[in-house]
Formats: sequence, structure tokens, C-alpha cells
Amino acid sequence: MSKKLTKSRAFFWIIFSTLIISGFNYVVITKVKKYREIRFIAEKYNIKTIYQNKKNVNLDVNYLAELIDLSFDKPTNIFTFDENEATKKLLKSPIIVDAQVKKMKPDCVFVDYTLREPKAELYDFENTLIDKDGYIFPKDPFFKDQNFCKIFLNLDEFKGFEKIDTKEAKLALDILNKLKASGFSDLVKIAMLDTSRAYLQSYGKREIVLQIDEMVTINKKLKKTQFVFPKILRLSNTNFLEQISNYASLRKKIIKDYENQASNFETTLDIVRFNPKTIDLRISKLAFIDQ
Repeated sequence: MSKKLTKSRAFFWIIFSTLIISGFNYVVITKVKKYREIRFIAEKYNIKTIYQNKKNVNLDVNYLAELIDLSFDKPTNIFTFDENEATKKLLKSPIIVDAQVKKMKPDCVFVDYTLREPKAELYDFENTLIDKDGYIFPKDPFFKDQNFCKIFLNLDEFKGFEKIDTKEAKLALDILNKLKASGFSDLVKIAMLDTSRAYLQSYGKREIVLQIDEMVTINKKLKKTQFVFPKILRLSNTNFLEQISNYASLRKKIIKDYENQASNFETTLDIVRFNPKTIDLRISKLAFIDQ
């Protein structure tokens, strides 16, 4: 039979167990309290690195740091850093559509974002791109090495990086989309699209002006030369696709003539650019060429 503990011995073990548990809890609570006190001042918890996924276009880490108010001169403790506020600050950038910020202890911040995709360069203002929805944003330094077709809307003044919601802007973006879908923009280089006169009060003065470059490359005497033949197409604002189709039907003969002209052209230059020719396609089944 097992021996029964005496009351005094049982009392002793109760007191002893209580002291052990209390002591352990005291040690744990003390360490937690100390950790909570020092984590706000410990150097190892200062944010030192910003991570981002590799993208086609990556924002400079210094630009990201500036947007979310991080500085190596004035370190930010990771426990005082607010992810939600940082996300809101990123979304204030005209080039960022969507963003997410996550803390990575002890000293890192992960930033993910989606950039606006340039559709064209806005000729009205310097260093300005426009996306498919009409929002404008700076070109440099984000897309400084990329070339885009230009659109001209005849805007009066720059009011900040915001949405351009005019009829002329919507028409220009719609035309670019349709030229892409039809494959026309793969055949020629679109240099400029001007819709500034598409909705003038005078119907006789309404027009869309599309500037394109036809290019022919000739290899002659072991030298490759690119010949550029600019075209200015004058279109109406109603059936511009039909008019462009009319030009495309003539294009095969036009390119053949250009190849013959380029083959007989003597030059030492790598690129030869000719003066532009204007073709008025606004009258159905007719084309007037201004030499």
C-alpha cells in the first residue's frame, strides 16, 4: 500500500511548487518586459534593408525609401514602423497603381508594387507619359531609356499628375488600341498622334493627324543603311480605321518604290531620313499627296 503524505509534508510541497512556478513566471515576465523595453532602442531592430521582387521596371530603392519616410541618417525602428501608413504613402506616387508593404524582422521591409504601364508620351508637357486609362505620370527616371509614340492634345496647362479625361485623350488612346489590335502599329513606327482638332466646331477643320515612319533597310557594299520615309496621314474622326486600311492597301507598292529609291541612293550614313510627305485620306477612295 502507498504511504499517505502527512499534512505538513503535503503543505511543504504545495508551497515549494508555488514558489518554483512563481519564480519561473517572474523570470519569464522580467525577460519579456526587458525585451519590450529594449526592442524600441536596440540598433539591431533599426530598418536597414528594403527588398523588392525583380520586375521589368524596378523603382530605385532610394526613391522607395523616400516615399515611405525611411532614412539611414535617421533610422526607423521596425516595431514603430506602420505597414499600412507606408502603403498609403506609396500609393500617393503617380507611377504606382497598387502596393503592399510587409515588415521582415529584425531589420528589413519588403515592398511590392504595380506600376502604371505607359501607352504613349504626352507631347503637351515635358517628361510626361500617359497610361491606358488616361492617367499621366513622369517618364524620367523610370522609363528614360524607352521610346514611346507621342500624342498631342493641345492641353492648356499642367495641373499635376492626374487623369486626363478629355474627349481628345479618350479618342487618342482608343485609336492607339485599335492600331495595335489591327496590327498596323507592327508594320510602321507610330511617331505622333494628334487629336487636338478632332472635335473643332467647324466640321471642315476637324481632323486626326497620324505621323508614321516607313523604314527600309538596304545592305550595299557590306554596309547596312536604314532609310526612313516619314508620312503624315490626315484622317477624319469618324471612319479613321477605314482610311488607315486604304493606306495599308497601298503600302506594298509604296514600300517597293522606297526600296528602289533607297537602292540607288549613295550615302555613307547609317541612317538616312527623308522629308515627310502628307497624305490626306479624309475623302473616301481618294488620297491627296503633298510632296
